[in-house]
Amino acid sequence: MERVNPTIQSHVHLCQTLFRGMAENRTLISWLEDRIWPLEAAHTPETLAVSVILSLREIISTGSTGLLDMGSVQHSQTTIEILKQSGIRAVACNALMDRGPDFIKEELSWLRKESEKVEQRCGGLVQYGLAPRFVLSCSPELWKWLETKSKNTIRTTHAAEAPGEMADPWIAEHGGNIHLLSKLNFLSPKTLLAHCVHLQPGELELLKQTKTALVHCPWTNLHLGSGIADVPEMLRNNITVMLGSDGAPCNNRLDLSGETRLAANLATLKAPPGTVNGKTWSAISGKNAADFFNFNNFEKDKVELSLTATEEEELPRAEDKQRYLNEVPRAGRVRRVECNGKLIYDHGEFPTLPELPMSIGEARDIVWSRALSLGMKP
Repeated sequence: MERVNPTIQSHVHLCQTLFRGMAENRTLISWLEDRIWPLEAAHTPETLAVSVILSLREIISTGSTGLLDMGSVQHSQTTIEILKQSGIRAVACNALMDRGPDFIKEELSWLRKESEKVEQRCGGLVQYGLAPRFVLSCSPELWKWLETKSKNTIRTTHAAEAPGEMADPWIAEHGGNIHLLSKLNFLSPKTLLAHCVHLQPGELELLKQTKTALVHCPWTNLHLGSGIADVPEMLRNNITVMLGSDGAPCNNRLDLSGETRLAANLATLKAPPGTVNGKTWSAISGKNAADFFNFNNFEKDKVELSLTATEEEELPRAEDKQRYLNEVPRAGRVRRVECNGKLIYDHGEFPTLPELPMSIGEARDIVWSRALSLGMKP
């Protein structure tokens, strides 16, 4: 048994895990429009609860003790209550979206009231965050409202993710997604941008100047054909980088050790092998996020991982021991997880999580049927 560093899922959509396998073979925009938005809009509080519990089972049992959830537009209070019960550290957001299909978008006045309700429900290890979905789903008025919110509140959005997004006239006329977000006064030391695959000239400098952080989601970027973020270049510019699995329908797994292994190897396409060592990847997958989110006492969280007899013999002569441990698959191998002194996973048991309110299959059937009624094509 080896004690390993806990990790933090710095960008995840708990509401999407129920849709795993339902949105394949699409690029970002069609993935959202054809499947994800209708499916998210089809959630009931009960089906959302199933999705959140499934997500947390997978996240906790693979050694993560913290997360940032982008959230859903509707029913966010269901997610908050389960997060508070789970004992995990979290930044919880309700997705802000006043542009897009009628079945999912909401008026800004409604979003403001919902945000207040969600923020009031947070507490303990669960703090509130602001999450405009991305530039294409948020009006100028929504961005102006965000400027009035406390500068100490964590804020996040998707940015510069895929070619289809970058072709939008509003983004193009500003010279890129980050340039536009700067114009909208969204960049700050409390801002976390997901993806940043397609940075335009001058945007890396903007991130550095504003101390804006980013979260790398390598499996999602490959799954949707979006590209590969240049993490070594970001690190050379002293930009804070974190890791996330994003949503299960564009990844299929919520095990951050898989993201770490993939990210470390993709980085060799951007810089020579060894440019980013195991210690740095360990910080990217955990401590960087703990510091950014102000997750107190994160260093005291405990994750016990079962190594095979072969791994036990190989580890002492591993040239980069931290990288070796980072890349050991954690699914099915983690035995115990403690978060903030509380046991949240023990040999296959989740002592803090509620039972599923219905079967997984039943919940999937409900959201699929309801999404079809909203106009989703089968």
